[in-house]
Amino acid sequence: MLSAPLGVLGTGTALPGPPVSNEDMVRFMALGAGAHRSRFVGKIADQLGVYQRFLSRDRLATRELPRAGDTNPELSARAVRDAVDQAGLTIDDVDLLIGHTTTPHTLLPPNVSWVADHLGYAGHYLELRQACTGFANALMIASSMLTSKAADRVCIVGSETGSVLFDVDEARKDRGQLVNAAQMGDGAGAVVLSRYAEDGGAHLSNVYFGTLGLGKPSAFSLITGGSSRPAHATDQPGTNFFVNDYNLARAEGLDLFHAGFAALKSVGLDEPEVARYLTHQANGRMGEVLSPVLGIPEKKFHNCAADYGNTGSASTWIGLHSVRSQHLLQPGQVLGVLGAEATKFMFGGFSYVEGEPCD
Repeated sequence: MLSAPLGVLGTGTALPGPPVSNEDMVRFMALGAGAHRSRFVGKIADQLGVYQRFLSRDRLATRELPRAGDTNPELSARAVRDAVDQAGLTIDDVDLLIGHTTTPHTLLPPNVSWVADHLGYAGHYLELRQACTGFANALMIASSMLTSKAADRVCIVGSETGSVLFDVDEARKDRGQLVNAAQMGDGAGAVVLSRYAEDGGAHLSNVYFGTLGLGKPSAFSLITGGSSRPAHATDQPGTNFFVNDYNLARAEGLDLFHAGFAALKSVGLDEPEVARYLTHQANGRMGEVLSPVLGIPEKKFHNCAADYGNTGSASTWIGLHSVRSQHLLQPGQVLGVLGAEATKFMFGGFSYVEGEPCD
């Protein structure tokens, strides 16, 4: 665990297009999956507490590229601009740009290089290929750069455009694809960090990362593919869409939250000291599920998956921006972040402290 506090200068998000309702998703799936399976998507989404999401495709065909303006790099660049603007900076004030995503525009060059093009950013950048706990490892790198004074400001952006990998035809035979369609959304979230000046400003610390997946199969995987090409780019089965073993994820998932809660508790952040919890945004019912398991009042959980779906690598930064923009914390109050990822059963998180309001 890394305990050094990092100043949070700004956060931002970018979402593609207008919101897409569950009814919209049922009509979309009817393009190829048949009436019964299409209606099933709506039922799954309702059960998961996901009522809308934002998608980077137009839903005009069973397989599509992202629409112009809503590719992964374009969404990422918009989120970064939003965060940099909130911080009162320009992109040239950023010393390092870190991207993390599972659905890059291209596998090579890295997605973040296209983000830099859109931003006109000539500085250092790097990329992590990781899903819902990518934020934690990105924070470990950012913390090392900032505390060593190798950088003064670091921007992290998490992004997903996984909807272009939905294969409606495949959903005829794989229920996991129906869960993906019901659960997932596209978007990007960003944060600008600095060394903490101990001036009462917003900051985060206690960054942790771990895994319980050694020797276990993956519950969620993507074999190949970039989101700039349609899912039928290869005829090899199972290579260009997300494979979702939801039963395995459900069986193993709660242990990840136990591990994250224990990590925060180990540094004195037990439930009474934490005003709110931001968990992995897998679905809109995470608080309802985790409250009795972790012994945390359900009202303490903040969840925006009902409106955005599971945005994967972007979800924690979108969630943090939601907490900040809705002013859910008073100055000095603590937010405990409990991230989880089913790919190889990884967990990660941090604590966030709300700052004093700016003059």
